[in-house]
Amino acid sequence: MPVNQLARAMHGKQITSKTMNNELRFVASMTVCPSDIRKIRNHVGAAGTHLHPLQDILITPMFVQKQSLALARELAEENSNVTFDSGGYYVQLGRTKYEELYMPLLRAYRENRWASVYTLPDHVPTSQDTTEIVDRKVQDTIRFSTLFFQEMPDELKPRAMPVVQGHTYKQVEACLQAYIQLGVRQIGFGSFGTQGQNSEINVATKSAIEIARHVIAVAHQHDMRVHLFGLGTPSLVAMIKGIGADSFDSATWLKSAGFGQVFLPFMRAYNISYGSTVSELQKGITFSQFQEWKALTGHRCRLCDDLDRLNSQKMYRAAHNLVVMAETVEMVNSGNPQMIKAIYKAGSPKYRDEFEKWLQRN
Repeated sequence: MPVNQLARAMHGKQITSKTMNNELRFVASMTVCPSDIRKIRNHVGAAGTHLHPLQDILITPMFVQKQSLALARELAEENSNVTFDSGGYYVQLGRTKYEELYMPLLRAYRENRWASVYTLPDHVPTSQDTTEIVDRKVQDTIRFSTLFFQEMPDELKPRAMPVVQGHTYKQVEACLQAYIQLGVRQIGFGSFGTQGQNSEINVATKSAIEIARHVIAVAHQHDMRVHLFGLGTPSLVAMIKGIGADSFDSATWLKSAGFGQVFLPFMRAYNISYGSTVSELQKGITFSQFQEWKALTGHRCRLCDDLDRLNSQKMYRAAHNLVVMAETVEMVNSGNPQMIKAIYKAGSPKYRDEFEKWLQRN
């Protein structure tokens, strides 16, 4: 069946039980300086958790120092799965032009053949783009991803991951058709809503989530795994699992730490560095409330036993947040809906209501 016919047939249907049995994976985005990578590794090592928060990491080889890339390779040699990102996010930020990605990225991939996944160059649309601009970016993504795949070393082709972009079903179906013909084993999806001065923040709009669900359903019918780009806070993990994604990445755990915010499983970020409860974005949490919610969620790590350091040190908070992300994914994979429901009820009525919908749908 042609992909457009299959897509229409799948639209609105539930994801199969085979899909839902897949374990969700969180990929920690770590396109940072060498000293930050070392601090994160050291703090995670001191957390005293049985989990492996650095089992899967993402790094953008064109936008990190050589030493950061070397540290990522060390993690790969220690059995971490390293995903190479194409740099589409930096095009989105205006740091480079899409047309300037191709040759440097191909050269970087040829010189570094040790990664687990190689993302093909995608042109990311934003919420501010017109329909015509989105169409052009989708066609750019399809055309250059196909050419790039053909020029990749044969040994890397099984590890290639093209990215589906688009704001409409027609646009994503064009991507799916092209990637199915390439015969790839995995695809990404990156067309979420965007916010911020440079459209640098991905948001889970209703329309984008429905299109992502559709992409996942079609991809799974063709035995392709699906990765969601740039979307990942603890409060969204049940939704990401619910729509059948296989993996997702985010740098929010690190960015939030820079704003003084801490995570707990299935909850929104709260600011622990000061007591303000006025701003919704920087909503504060007291130490006593933090301790109460730690008990509710069952979270444990040595990093948040020292509240003074958690309050004062960004990288301490970052490592704690990373442990929480790993913990949240483990909890959603283990399948304890009643506990998850209780956490959502305590932390956010909005997500409690959404979680009820995810339960009913799946």
